[in-house]
Amino acid sequence: MKREDLAALGLGEDVVDKVMALHGADIEALKRDKATLTAERDAARTQLGEANGKLEGYDPDWKAKAAQAQADAQAQVEKLQRSYAAKEQTAALQFTSESARKAFAAELEAKALPLQDGKLLGFDDFVKQYRESDPAAFASGEKPPRFSDTATGRPAAGTPKDLANAAIRALAGHSD
Repeated sequence: MKREDLAALGLGEDVVDKVMALHGADIEALKRDKATLTAERDAARTQLGEANGKLEGYDPDWKAKAAQAQADAQAQVEKLQRSYAAKEQTAALQFTSESARKAFAAELEAKALPLQDGKLLGFDDFVKQYRESDPAAFASGEKPPRFSDTATGRPAAGTPKDLANAAIRALAGHSD
């Protein structure tokens, strides 16, 4: 901000002096803050350098170990996310047995499909290929036929339900 700019706005000399004094005080406060922050930054850099020097004295490979620990942690997080996504996406699939479900899950995990937005990319293709290679692992949606009559068509006697039904038919005059 310049005096000429303020004067060009039509402000009087005394108003320009007051505005410049206020502006100067703000600038000085900002300079002090900058100097303080610069000193704090330099002190933190010095402390960091000393700490790194001590770490290298204790364990020269600390940087590599820290990077490896970070990579391992990231891999575990990704594995958990893939596991949750796989459980969510396989929940709708019906398997013939629990061992078939476990085998499917093991193969899916071994495949390590990429994860995007909480979904496994290529999951549908994997299920299709798995259905083709092991169709017996998946349960069909059809219920098996129920066999309740004998080969001759007469109900098998023996269960209380069958006996009660036979008695009701006899009372009604129906013999089969």
